Amino acid sequence: MDKLLSDFRVWLSTRIPEGAFRVLRPFLTVQFLMFMFMGFINTAFAVTVATLLDMVNNTFLAADHPFRAFMEMFRTNFIVGYAASIVLSFFLNSRFTFHQPPTLRRFVKFPISYIPNFLIQYILVFVFTSLHWNSTAAYITAAVIGTPVTFLTMKLMVFRRINKSEKTKK
Repeated sequence: MDKLLSDFRVWLSTRIPEGAFRVLRPFLTVQFLMFMFMGFINTAFAVTVATLLDMVNNTFLAADHPFRAFMEMFRTNFIVGYAASIVLSFFLNSRFTFHQPPTLRRFVKFPISYIPNFLIQYILVFVFTSLHWNSTAAYITAAVIGTPVTFLTMKLMVFRRINKSEKTKK
């Protein structure tokens, strides 16, 4: 896989401007592909939780029930699904993407790295559902759009490798 990606990077670097290639390079790695795969699992989990909560609300709460209106107004099912998926994502990405042991410190920093992604996704879900999109389609579309932002913030903030000179400063 490394060889295939390396050959693709070389091929691509000869066909696009250098500045554009510099922007794309972090996304042309095995690590990013693994992140995308973990993201697929994580997104499926988040969408499943949010969709199941939608189904429960629609089944057990009358259309005019104030709690149902509150849940829909603030997209609470999306928030709960998203929060549950962050926990799953932390353990999957620690183990399989960044190959680092899960620690309490990283676990605390991890949700912070998701804030930009959450804001992007929440706004998109709000807009798409306001436009009467199916909620599941809105959840999936928002997740696809927010993924590159999450990868960069997570890589730089949570799973950054500390070099030897930084260790000696601490």
